[in-house]
Amino acid sequence: MKIGTIESIWRYPCKGMRGEEIPHVYTGFAGLMGDRIYGVIAEDGDPAFPWHTGRDQEEFVLYEARYTSGDDLLVPKNIDAFEGLAPGIKPIYPDDEAFSVNVKTPDGKIVGIESREFLDDLEKTTDRSLRVHMTQQGQHDCRPVSIFSLSALAALSEETGMKIDKRRFRANFYVEWENQDDPYYEFSLVGKSLKIGDKLEVRVIERDPRCKMITLDPDTSDESPKLLQHVSRRHGGNAGVFAAVLSEGRVKKGDPIYLT
Repeated sequence: MKIGTIESIWRYPCKGMRGEEIPHVYTGFAGLMGDRIYGVIAEDGDPAFPWHTGRDQEEFVLYEARYTSGDDLLVPKNIDAFEGLAPGIKPIYPDDEAFSVNVKTPDGKIVGIESREFLDDLEKTTDRSLRVHMTQQGQHDCRPVSIFSLSALAALSEETGMKIDKRRFRANFYVEWENQDDPYYEFSLVGKSLKIGDKLEVRVIERDPRCKMITLDPDTSDESPKLLQHVSRRHGGNAGVFAAVLSEGRVKKGDPIYLT
């Protein structure tokens, strides 16, 4: 049964920085190809959660990370051959060097994410000792795929009286549901499996517990605590859902979503 459509696809080359909208992407067991494979770690951070993000420095959300390889990192090479094999046979991703990233700083400077210049730019305003960590496994807070609906966005905007930008919620898949009666329809999907496009299958595992990140304006980094306070009071602190991948596959903008 069709229950929705992929409105847009977003990935985040560096955890906590601005995301990029992409037209299509291969989604594996570790998440979207190229999603959150870089992260900035604070040497004085909590060992259980050492990441330096907008929680620690609001302006961090204004740093813009982009892959230098462009469209080559949307889908693995020879993907058609791999998809003709038995389910679970993983395609070969490029070597780490192909995932090089440049960062545009808030003042417009372009630097390599693994350069000393980038870390110096961050450290001069944070007084923290920082380092960059890279892994193709992705560095997600909870689950590898996040889903957020435009109906939830509209409802939260109406409830708070704010004009809310969807980018505050940093989802991978923004969706439009067929169900027009429940703006938070994704909450009802916890524990259920979805098929997206031709091959990707995911299981919705849990609601997405929110933090300070949704209070930050993606264009200015200005903080609006009102939004998080409202989500905490009215929705148990949750907005959107997390999913785990059951069967890997390609997803493109406009793909249908089916309840399986």
